[in-house]
Amino acid sequence: MKKGIILVANLKSQWYCENLIYSIRKSGCQLPIRLIHFGGEPVNSKKILDEVEFLTVDNFSEEAKAFINNLRSVLTDCPVGFLYRFLGWFSDWDEFIYSDNDIVALMNWERLFDHTQNYDLIHADEEYTTQGIYNYLLPDEVETIFGKGSLSTAMTAGHVLVKKNPKMIADMNAAVDWFKKNSDIPRKHDQSLMHIAALIGNWKLLNLCKPPHKWLSSWTGDYKNSLDLIHAIQGDGERQTESFKAWFSSLSGEEKKQYEQQSSQKSIKVSISHLHYSGRGRIGAEAIDDLMYSSQTNESRMMRFFKVQIADLLYITYVKGQIKRVKRYLNR
Repeated sequence: MKKGIILVANLKSQWYCENLIYSIRKSGCQLPIRLIHFGGEPVNSKKILDEVEFLTVDNFSEEAKAFINNLRSVLTDCPVGFLYRFLGWFSDWDEFIYSDNDIVALMNWERLFDHTQNYDLIHADEEYTTQGIYNYLLPDEVETIFGKGSLSTAMTAGHVLVKKNPKMIADMNAAVDWFKKNSDIPRKHDQSLMHIAALIGNWKLLNLCKPPHKWLSSWTGDYKNSLDLIHAIQGDGERQTESFKAWFSSLSGEEKKQYEQQSSQKSIKVSISHLHYSGRGRIGAEAIDDLMYSSQTNESRMMRFFKVQIADLLYITYVKGQIKRVKRYLNR
């Protein structure tokens, strides 16, 4: 069984990628890593290139290129480089982890493959608690079409383990057709398309953040700071995020009872697979900030913190975020 990790990066995202690979190897994970060129200037870091097999889209089949072009026809909110994560389905690996660069590995990811026997896709996030607001303009319509509970199978596309089969590619092409027929419902990005494909194809999904596994949320915004993260990891697995509490309060009495029955046995060991940056949410040290520069020297790390703080105080971070939002709106 061939397996490994797939990343996508370029020179602009190189420092993120360098730290991600450092955290993967520091965790003890020795899986092979393939880096697909995002576009623009390629990475030139020796630390990265010594650890990865460097690929471009031209290393893949014509079928793979046609598939990416088909995705581009509806995923107008995504630069084409974002879509190269889907090239993993056309590799010679039977199972692979795709990871965004703005992630820090907090455990040996080889552990995740212990769960692949009965599932098509494995992930660890609390995207399901958002009830589709980040994936769909009209989230209620998804449950009207696919049935009650459809939104609870959502996943974050930034970190997934895939057990490949050709049907999944067919399902994603079918999801493209669904996007065209229902263009007013989804947000036009890869995460919503992957969810629709999973619903169309009835993929067997495992979310390790749900019972009975109850791994901790992987989004850095769910932790006030690094100390909060450490306390959560040292806890008994009962810590609940604000998004979880809002989601749980929306359930019926019977649904709450079912969840509590599934959660009746506490996990002896609290697990968290990774922490996902996914955009800075506020001024101040977020839980991931101390970890994002782990691969650097003390001097370089402190200079990075200084630049981040200055950018926050001068509202540069805020302005950049608003510019990105305007660009996405205009691209629609």
